[in-house]
Amino acid sequence: MKNSAILLLKCPDRKGLDAAIADFIYWHGGDILHFEQHQAGPDRFYLARVEWDLTGFEFDLKDFPKWFKPIEEQFSIEWRITTSHYRPRVAIFVSQYDHCLVDMLYRQRIGELACEIPLMISNHQDAKRHADFYGIPFYMIPVTKENKADAEEQQIELLKKNGVDLIVLARYMQVLSADFTKQYPQQVINIHHSFLPAFVGAKPHHQAFERGVKLIGATAH
Repeated sequence: MKNSAILLLKCPDRKGLDAAIADFIYWHGGDILHFEQHQAGPDRFYLARVEWDLTGFEFDLKDFPKWFKPIEEQFSIEWRITTSHYRPRVAIFVSQYDHCLVDMLYRQRIGELACEIPLMISNHQDAKRHADFYGIPFYMIPVTKENKADAEEQQIELLKKNGVDLIVLARYMQVLSADFTKQYPQQVINIHHSFLPAFVGAKPHHQAFERGVKLIGATAH
């Protein structure tokens, strides 16, 4: 297993950011393995993910805030850091379509997805056989217009009980309420198989075909 640090950064875009971060890691003995960055939004916000080998790095990561503070203040950076040993606890939400679920479970089993999956939540029983095969606790919580709030309370209770860090919606065919997402800000991933905001709801690829669009894709949010 790699022994590396992973740094996530967010700040207003400014000239010299890449150089400052790379120089900081280099001058403290780190060997950069990956450096991915891009700018987003009308205000050109800077987002980056940097991973470097900790072999020979000259200080312990618990002291990182102290050493990184001058750069943090210079560029108004929001950041968080972890190591390659960290395994987030991921809950999977699924309904009846299981192709996304099966792909995730296989990739996690072979080590491609570095995470733990402590539970699976569904509003149908269809996916239980996959949970049983991989030894993952499965919870079936029916969701209707009448019981949606109560169902989400049950879901949140399970997520907190299992110390979940991240929620992946693997073809979970329910819209999470604002009250739910407030409990897990920036901790829910959904992939919608069209370019939002076009073709929302069910069967977006059918809608796109009927409209005759020439460019199709997916939206991760």
